[in-house]
Amino acid sequence: MIEAKQTHCGQYQRYGDFFREWFVESDKTEEETLEWCFSNLYKRRVPESAEWHANIRIGGEKEHDYGYYFAGYYTFKKVVGGYRFVICEPNTD
Repeated sequence: MIEAKQTHCGQYQRYGDFFREWFVESDKTEEETLEWCFSNLYKRRVPESAEWHANIRIGGEKEHDYGYYFAGYYTFKKVVGGYRFVICEPNTD
């Protein structure tokens, strides 16, 4: 059984990045829960935060790939009672 509740959707500040956040309760493994999140909550796959940040740095593999940059990244963290699943889409203004 997996249940998700959206806790935030929007910007935290004017001209800031756009965040979509969910609290996910699950009796499945972390990997199965993450796959469920991408299948049901956010229908496209984006890279994990550390990978995304490493790739967009100067000299990184995706340094000048703006499609990759603006697609954003995710974080998935175990918290008390479940998981916190966050998608960040960089501001495009």
